[in-house]
Amino acid sequence: MIRAKFHKIGGERLLAACDCEVFGKVLEDAEVVLNLGGSFYDGPEVNEDEFRAMLAQATSANLVGKTVVSIAVEQSEVEQANVREIAGIPHALLFYI
Repeated sequence: MIRAKFHKIGGERLLAACDCEVFGKVLEDAEVVLNLGGSFYDGPEVNEDEFRAMLAQATSANLVGKTVVSIAVEQSEVEQANVREIAGIPHALLFYI
């Protein structure tokens, strides 16, 4: 399962999504600390099809975890070359211009 939440900022729809396995964790490497707790990622649990539909509606996205990032890559929303790992967990940012 996936935790996914829209944040509406003006006319934009930022999707924050992470795999349930990493929700609530703090990922840390030499350059970045990413806190997956708190309200930013704390949306309802959705399945992969629901996440795909949400991703199609997003104007930007912050994605963390093997499942959510692989779906975004599979749907050509994110290029694999732009995926970064933080503490071994895939992370991708998506912006439509």
